[in-house]
Amino acid sequence: MNKVSISNLIIALILGLFIGAVAGVLLDKILGTNLFSLFLFKEPVILELYIIKVEIQLTPASLVGSVVIGYLVLKKG
Repeated sequence: MNKVSISNLIIALILGLFIGAVAGVLLDKILGTNLFSLFLFKEPVILELYIIKVEIQLTPASLVGSVVIGYLVLKKG
């Protein structure tokens, strides 16, 4: 099994969140539902550093995207 660097894994998981969120919105538009883009928390998760503030709102589709991409990265190495 090949070693995957932690930085590559984190970047892949963040990209998986974005890909899953976009796919969830597209599926909701196609199916006419609001199932995949429901917010899981009332307020976004906030990471506030000295000059940078990042807010992330998780959806079911973004979590699925992150899990799938993480699995593929760890499997392929």
